[in-house]
Amino acid sequence: MSTSPRKSRKRTREIREQSRASRTRYTEAMRANDRTRAGGQQLPPPRITPTRTLLLPLLRDALDGLYELSSLLLRLRRVLVLDHEGELTEGRGEGLPIPGVPIEDVQEAYWRVCDALPEGTEEFVEGMADEILPPAPNVLLLVGPDGGDVAYLATVEVAEADLALLAAFADALDRAAGPRPGPGFEALKEALGELGRVPYYPWMPKGDEATVARWVRQGLSPFLHSPFDGPRGADDYQTLSNLLRYAEGWESVNVDQDEEQAAERVIWSMMRAAAPL
Repeated sequence: MSTSPRKSRKRTREIREQSRASRTRYTEAMRANDRTRAGGQQLPPPRITPTRTLLLPLLRDALDGLYELSSLLLRLRRVLVLDHEGELTEGRGEGLPIPGVPIEDVQEAYWRVCDALPEGTEEFVEGMADEILPPAPNVLLLVGPDGGDVAYLATVEVAEADLALLAAFADALDRAAGPRPGPGFEALKEALGELGRVPYYPWMPKGDEATVARWVRQGLSPFLHSPFDGPRGADDYQTLSNLLRYAEGWESVNVDQDEEQAAERVIWSMMRAAAPL
């Protein structure tokens, strides 16, 4: 049985029923459903130390690609496979072998970093909400001197081990997409080629292996790329960190021109890292 580009009506009903029964948001129930389809129940985040606190603008265009990666991970886990007619169907969930980077662990790390983003971020990114709700102590709306919204600014705590795993995953895809991937990367190279030939979902790129690998790295860029790189990065980080401390517990704060420019430089850096293909 093929799987439509969006969730099937039957699966949508199952997710909604699961959401009601567990009293969780629909997106959380959907993630739990995806994990179950991948062959295991949702596991609690392990107690991994150390952690890193990231300072991130919550931007729709920069974070949209992050959430789109869930379908690619399901295909690399072979939970979803292409049948002989080129339609997606349910597979056996035997993960694709990637040297040194178990795809099952990558998927769990991916969900943990997504879950670390403030509640309401996914709905905001997907356009289902105009603002991030409910208000959270680690989220601050910056309002410019002209009264217009600059961006939401948030602190996000993630495990160093998860960041390292996602970075290693992106590196493995780059290597598999290269001209000489080496032993052990043949299956991954073949999978990337298939994904590029038949992306199936409209948000996935069509192209060669390098195109797919680059798309994945761009999707992960909010966690792999620091928006504070560059000659003024340290000063901008200090400026925005001071804002968060000054306005702790507030939902929004008015910024001056220097603070607005610091935020705009960070926004530009983050957008450039997540630039579309």
